[in-house]
Amino acid sequence: MAGPAGAFTDTLAVASVRKTSATFLGASIPSLPDINYGLTDDEFHAWLCEEVSECPGRKTYSRAYEDSVDAIVQWRKRYRGNPQLWKRVFKKERVIKELVESAPIIESVRKVVESSSEPEKITVVDLCSGKGYLSMFLSQILPKEKVERFVLVDNAWAIASKETKELGSHHMNWDHIYGTIPESEADESYFTTWPIPLYTSKQDLKQSCNQRQMKKHLFDRAKGPIIVLAVHLCGTLSLKAVEMFNSNDNVKLFALKPCCLPLMVHAKRGDVFRIGGHEFDAQDVCSNGSFSRKQWNGPPRWHLQPKFDVWAENLFKGIDIGHSDSGSETPSTEGGRVITSSASGSKSKDEITIQVDGGFQNTYIFAERQPLTPGIWDNQC
Repeated sequence: MAGPAGAFTDTLAVASVRKTSATFLGASIPSLPDINYGLTDDEFHAWLCEEVSECPGRKTYSRAYEDSVDAIVQWRKRYRGNPQLWKRVFKKERVIKELVESAPIIESVRKVVESSSEPEKITVVDLCSGKGYLSMFLSQILPKEKVERFVLVDNAWAIASKETKELGSHHMNWDHIYGTIPESEADESYFTTWPIPLYTSKQDLKQSCNQRQMKKHLFDRAKGPIIVLAVHLCGTLSLKAVEMFNSNDNVKLFALKPCCLPLMVHAKRGDVFRIGGHEFDAQDVCSNGSFSRKQWNGPPRWHLQPKFDVWAENLFKGIDIGHSDSGSETPSTEGGRVITSSASGSKSKDEITIQVDGGFQNTYIFAERQPLTPGIWDNQC
């Protein structure tokens, strides 16, 4: 089953493949038996609430957690009658991990969207999206009258076109987005059951030609503001995300959670990384080691924390919000928050503990162009 046609043009038009009249949580989605679920939706909700009750950030981001649990219940309803797909989507440990990492970003995105007074709807670009869990949460949570669409950017997707008849073994499965609802009329698709539509876009962010295509076909064509989300970006992909914010003035909000450090090949070549008006030596931030099949191969990870802190600091400095009015950064008295503001906007580097038991990748970086959103900056500036 192919997605909507065109790697970028499909994100700007209504899906032309397997259109459906189904409206999720409305009345027309097919009524199918509850196969192999065991729990009622209320019981599942109560069980899931208990499972996340002790997660890091549960109290700080209580609304994000509560709404995300509700969203997962809606996913479950969506895939009722398709237990194989549901089992693929809902792997408890994976989904909870995604929620824990996403909660601070969900809170900020919601505040920006709910306070928006723009006449045109917002486009949300989810970089290195994976299956798209963050966008799947937000599609259920955000007001659909204010958000046009989500664009899930990942190199593992197939090209979304009518010519894509089936997925290769190297492609990420997209049945949870474009798949056919079992026993539905006219091959109805899950695509239109999402409150805010999800579009996939195959892009290799490390290729400059892909970045140019994204600017031409996505950023320059968007009628309303854009939100760029970059969660768990590995290595130099974080640099590409920062460049995306810097080079597109219509990006209203930028949220970055950096992950792995750049590989040593950059240091051995003597590379100098440049983003915005900032530059720094690759040797200061590069490291050996990588994950393979969820196993870390490299030096003890805690050895990397000093370099990770330098990496995050340089990413933060590379975000261009114009000349700082104060000429200096303002440290927060709570949680190690650092904010820089200018007449054009603000950016922050926050230490939010979501990794415990030796984990240290707890840095979140936010940037917003004027006008600033109440609730994100006013209590810290």
